[in-house]
Amino acid sequence: MKPRQRLNVLYTDIGRGHPFYLDGLVSCLRAGYAGSIELEITSVMSVSGGLSLKLWRTVRSLYRAGSQGGLKSALYTMLRGKNRPRRGGLITGLLGRDLVRYIHEHRHPTVVAHPLLVPLLAESVPVYYMHGEIAAPEAAAAEGASRVYVPLDETARCLVAYGLKPESMVLTGLCIEPALADRAAVMVTKRINRLQHHDRLVGAFYSSGAEPAPHLAKMLAALDSLERAGQKAIVFCPAGGRLEAALLDRINVRRFKAGVPGESFIDAIRDTNILTVIYSDRKQLDSSTASLFKYFDYLVAPSHERSNWAAGLGLPMFITGPSIGPFSPLNREFLLRQEVAVDLDTDEKAGTLAGILADMLDSGKLAAMARNGTGGYAIDGFSRAASDLAAAITGGAAV
Repeated sequence: MKPRQRLNVLYTDIGRGHPFYLDGLVSCLRAGYAGSIELEITSVMSVSGGLSLKLWRTVRSLYRAGSQGGLKSALYTMLRGKNRPRRGGLITGLLGRDLVRYIHEHRHPTVVAHPLLVPLLAESVPVYYMHGEIAAPEAAAAEGASRVYVPLDETARCLVAYGLKPESMVLTGLCIEPALADRAAVMVTKRINRLQHHDRLVGAFYSSGAEPAPHLAKMLAALDSLERAGQKAIVFCPAGGRLEAALLDRINVRRFKAGVPGESFIDAIRDTNILTVIYSDRKQLDSSTASLFKYFDYLVAPSHERSNWAAGLGLPMFITGPSIGPFSPLNREFLLRQEVAVDLDTDEKAGTLAGILADMLDSGKLAAMARNGTGGYAIDGFSRAASDLAAAITGGAAV
C-alpha cells in the first residue's frame, strides 16, 4: 500500500481572513483525501521562539491595532512589505528563522495562506499559496509558489500584472464554506422569496476580528435604527470584545446560543428584535454561522472574506466603512460593480438602515441584489483547490 503523502499546513493565526482560507481547504482535504494525504498542521506561533516569536506577536498586535487605521496600520503594511512580500532584509529574516528550521525538519510540500510565508519557505520546499480572496493587492503578490489558488480570473490577472507567473495560477471559483455552499441553492431560493414578499427581515451583523471603532459605530447606529423600527438582527460578537461590551451596554438584546437543545431561533427572534451570538474562537463562529445562515436576509459587515457570501450566495451586503488595509477597498469596489452591496459609509447613513431596507424592499432592489449574487461564479473553490493540490503532491490527476 502506497504511504500517504505528508503536507505541511502552516497558519499565521493573524486576523481571520488568512486562517479562514486554510480552514476551508483543510476541511476539504480531510473529507476527500484522508487516505492519500497526511496533514501536519501547525502555526508560526507554535514553531517560533525567542526573538522570532516576539516579532510574530508584534505582527499580530500591529494587525489588531492597525485595523483601526492610522499610523499603526501603516506600520503593519510596512512590516508585511510595502509592495509585495520578498525574501531578504533583517526583519523578514528574523521572522523566518525558526520557520525555515522547522521546514528543514519537515521537508514536505507546504500550503500557506499568508503571503509573508511564501518567499520565506519557497527555496526549501514546494509551497502552495491559498489566496482565496477576491481582492489581489500588490501586497498579496508573493513570489515563489508552485501554485497560487485564486477564486476569479480577475484575481489572477491582478497577480500576474504584479509579476507572478501565469502558469502558477489555478482558478477555483469563490471560496465559500462547504457547509454553506452545499445548501446554497435552497437557501438562495427561500431568501429571494422572502425579499419579494416579506416586510420583516433578519440581518446578520459581523465585525472584523480587530473590531475597528469606526465599524462598530456604524453597526451600533444601524442596530439602533432596526430596534426603533421593530426590525430583526443577529449580531456575532467575539467574547470579551469591544462589540459585545458596546452592544450589551446600549441596546436591548438577548443572548442566543446556536445549536443548543431547547434554544429555538424562531421563538427567540419572534420575542426579541436583536439577538447576539457570543463566540470564543473560529470553530464556534463557523458552527453558529452554519446553523443560522438559512435565516439571513442581508449582511452588515466590512468588505473582507465574507464578501464571498454577497457575490456567490445571494446575500445582499451593507458594507461598514471605512475600508481598512489593502484588501478591503478592492473587495468593496468589486461588490459595488456587481450590484450586490450598498455602502454604509457614514454613521448618519447607518443610522437610517431601517428606512433604507424599507425603500429597497418596496422597489425590489434587495431581491435584485440577491439575484445578482447567485449563479455568476462557481462557489466550490475550496473543493477545487483541494482536488488540484492533492493531485499535485500525490502525482494523481485532479478530479
